[in-house]
Amino acid sequence: MTKEKPLDAMAKIVEILGSLPAEERGRVLQAAMVLVGEVPSKVFSTGPNELNGRSEEFGQFPPRARSWMKQYGVTADELQQVFQLTDGGAEVIAVPGNNKKAQTYNAYILTGIGRLLAGGVPSFEDKAARALCESSGCYDRANHSSHLKNRGNEFTGTKQKGWTLTAPGLKRAAEIIKDFNARNV
Repeated sequence: MTKEKPLDAMAKIVEILGSLPAEERGRVLQAAMVLVGEVPSKVFSTGPNELNGRSEEFGQFPPRARSWMKQYGVTADELQQVFQLTDGGAEVIAVPGNNKKAQTYNAYILTGIGRLLAGGVPSFEDKAARALCESSGCYDRANHSSHLKNRGNEFTGTKQKGWTLTAPGLKRAAEIIKDFNARNV
């Protein structure tokens, strides 16, 4: 029997898993680990402690999103107050802020976290964040650019190439979500 190269094995696994619904992928991976004599890793599980028992309802968040949730103590219940979570998606449903400038800034941060929750990468297009500003009522045509001009170090990029949340931006997103939940209990 020839020894399989790790990248070739991974490509085959991804090909097979890609045809399965998200909620079944974790179970298949766990079973495979048991069959080869390994203890299933927590990476394959989104157990009750991480998602408050709702892993079946939302499928699995990507590993990087779960890591962010764990690092900042953000729960699925808290996320549900700000996002409509679906299998493979996270649509922002609440944009907190005391004024249009704060809401605009928060809309950009939350758009990045929504992408992290849905796909594992906190990168997003400007038009997606701008569309959220428009739909949430905080878009101010005359001042939109100036609202973002002094954004600090919480996301980097350009309007043309897109934005990516930085470590301070990931922290800020957790603060936005936690604060929103604290105010709306």
